[in-house]
Amino acid sequence: MTKETYLYFAEDLGGNAAGDCVVYPASNFLGLDPISATTSRISFEALTGNAADDDILVTHASGKYKELCQGLAEIMNSSTHELVVVFDEDNSITHKLLVDLGVAITEIDITLDT
Repeated sequence: MTKETYLYFAEDLGGNAAGDCVVYPASNFLGLDPISATTSRISFEALTGNAADDDILVTHASGKYKELCQGLAEIMNSSTHELVVVFDEDNSITHKLLVDLGVAITEIDITLDT
């Protein structure tokens, strides 16, 4: 069995319904795209196995796309092979590395392929 890092994301919706929160293995990461100065989209292979991607739209401090990329790269390449809370809007938790890099995530929107 291969060990790997898992990434946890949660919207401010209570975490009690599909799409409120999600956990992805780092190996499902497909890419990170800038949408605007304050918005980026993280894409993962769909958990359903379908061809469409699952996306997480991230609202962050202006001009922090590069820092978001840097932070996610370091988190996903961690050798700790554990569950990592990247952003939990329900509990106001942002990964320390992203805080230190000044990414300042304020909101996420999870879109699952169904």
